[in-house]
Amino acid sequence: MFKSEPFCALTAGETIDGRVITQQDIDDVAETYDPKFYNARINDNHDHSRWSTRLGSVLSAEARGEELWLTIKPNSHLLRNVESGQLLHQSAEIKRNFRKSGKAYLTGLAMTDDPASVGTTEFHLSSKNRDEDTLIVLGNTIDAGHFSHTSELSKEDHRTLGEILASLLTRSHEPEQFSQQQEEDDMSKETEELLKQSIEQNSKTNDLLGQVVEHLSAQNKQEDTPPNAENNEQVTKLEGQVEELSSKLGEMGDQLEKLSKQTDEEVRDPAGKGGNEKVYY
Repeated sequence: MFKSEPFCALTAGETIDGRVITQQDIDDVAETYDPKFYNARINDNHDHSRWSTRLGSVLSAEARGEELWLTIKPNSHLLRNVESGQLLHQSAEIKRNFRKSGKAYLTGLAMTDDPASVGTTEFHLSSKNRDEDTLIVLGNTIDAGHFSHTSELSKEDHRTLGEILASLLTRSHEPEQFSQQQEEDDMSKETEELLKQSIEQNSKTNDLLGQVVEHLSAQNKQEDTPPNAENNEQVTKLEGQVEELSSKLGEMGDQLEKLSKQTDEEVRDPAGKGGNEKVYY
């Protein structure tokens, strides 16, 4: 399965809207969270409606001082949003006094662009690939030093869309913990192959665009020189190749969209519905 490396999803203290996340909340969630007991699903901006799309599951939670760090198992919906620069932060859904236990529990995680808690990780797609079997990554944090595999960032880590595959999502060979959700969450081999093809086409497109820009820039510097027929022909040829690759990417995107819809699961009611207050951070 695909999973992220740990990232900071919540920090104890006052939120930007004046509420308070206590250290006890952080410690309780780290102590109590067990996906086998109650699996916290990932959603889009706390949308629990019946037509909303689930984005994956939370695998584990741990306290690191005043911070709550999570590991997640995303699906293709979440990865596509991150690729387009959307839903880059997290907002934890915590139920205090969960099942009258006296302790807080993580019942869900929302991906959002407007987190209430400070210090949350911002997701980006990275190009650093540790393992050729690794397909998709959920990038680095604002403080890249938090991640042992991305602490030495180079300019190549923020290159083109065609180089987005990388290191923070690892392919685990452990037995599936959630066999009932395997078909909903994990990408099929067909989806993986399409993603690989899409990335290869993106890389080719960006290379060709770079060549077009280079030729046009060279021509602009020679304004007093009569047009070079050979250069014009080469630019026209490159533009044709770019258009062809862009068309292929569009077709792949349509296929991926159809396949990604197969990851939906039956919608369940939020934990504690009708009971005590559930707090979103």
